[in-house]
Amino acid sequence: ERRQTARVPPKEGSELWLARPHAVRLVEISMTGALLRASHSPPVGERGELRAKLNDHTFSAQVEIRRVVTHGPGEVPGRYSLGVTFVSLDSENRRCLERFLRQPATP
Repeated sequence: ERRQTARVPPKEGSELWLARPHAVRLVEISMTGALLRASHSPPVGERGELRAKLNDHTFSAQVEIRRVVTHGPGEVPGRYSLGVTFVSLDSENRRCLERFLRQPATP
């Protein structure tokens, strides 16, 4: 299935909380989900909480792992790419994300 909304690259410093916190790199984010890089491979269908810094605000959303892609050594930073969808997003975090996505892209 193809995403329906644009994705924007955020800044560093994100965590994915599953059974315990895992440092992840937030590669792209949209209104419906995100692409993460990680050194671990959670199972598809697992749910957790994504926390990320978007500008000066801390963004938090309940997510579900929808796709996991394994990369060979040296291909990309982080051994796994994780595609996640937002399953719960409160109004405050939705507004935070909307403000972030409305910003002009930086080259």
